[in-house]
Amino acid sequence: MRGLVEQATAPLRVVKKEILVAFGVDVDAVAGWLGSYGGDDSPDDISRGMFAGEVGSMRILKLFERERIKSTWFIPGHSIETFPEQMKAVADAGHEIGIHGYSHENPIAMTPEQEEAVLDRSIELVTKLAGRRPTGYVAPWWEFSNVTNELLIKKGIKYDHSLMHNDSIPITLESAIRGQRSNIASTPTCG
Repeated sequence: MRGLVEQATAPLRVVKKEILVAFGVDVDAVAGWLGSYGGDDSPDDISRGMFAGEVGSMRILKLFERERIKSTWFIPGHSIETFPEQMKAVADAGHEIGIHGYSHENPIAMTPEQEEAVLDRSIELVTKLAGRRPTGYVAPWWEFSNVTNELLIKKGIKYDHSLMHNDSIPITLESAIRGQRSNIASTPTCG
């Protein structure tokens, strides 16, 4: 009994544990709203997108810096070109940069040639911004066309962060994309 009392009154040992968390930030900003209303742009949506690119992205960046969190930012090419200083600050802070279309185009609304051209332009812009070729992807509109999987493999993309099969366990795209064979991992997102 005495041993139990001594154990109960002994100082607690603090055990340091590392908790792994993955954050993905989609910087749609204005790109997500262009032509959303049958080709017309809503002034309110554009205003909200400007705030997201100029102010919101920097607030999130400061939060991650304060908490010492590294994350992946999936940035449409339009956002890279529209908010160059802000997106450079993200890359300079050491966050991974992934692709997310150019102007948030819906992959199922494009021809295979258009989709490939958008991927090529997006990869070019992210490579220039980050200084290395991207390996992560978020599907604009969370949509995959019949050729998206094939194009991602062709372009060297290693993982997708669009699908929502589970909130904590990565899957392969093979099980999710019309049975197409794939070696691309899909990390969970929450919609």
